[in-house]
Amino acid sequence: MQGTSKAEQSFKPGEAVTESGVYTVVHDRHRQKHSATIFKGEKFPLCARCGEKVRFILLRPSALISEDVDFKQGSDASGQETI
Repeated sequence: MQGTSKAEQSFKPGEAVTESGVYTVVHDRHRQKHSATIFKGEKFPLCARCGEKVRFILLRPSALISEDVDFKQGSDASGQETI
């Protein structure tokens, strides 16, 4: 979305999740906003009640622990690859 900051951008059901993190989930009248963790590579889901009207706003990006250099397989405590 041009002119919209990343923090304000909303995503629709069916769109690809490009960044893992905690998202604010905004429903169409039947429920208060709430947060949910959604992972990169998934699709934003439909709501069982409000269907395609639900929207998702990235609240806080969060990388998977397996993507953190200190926890990658084959790295030592300094983050250097081990043989």
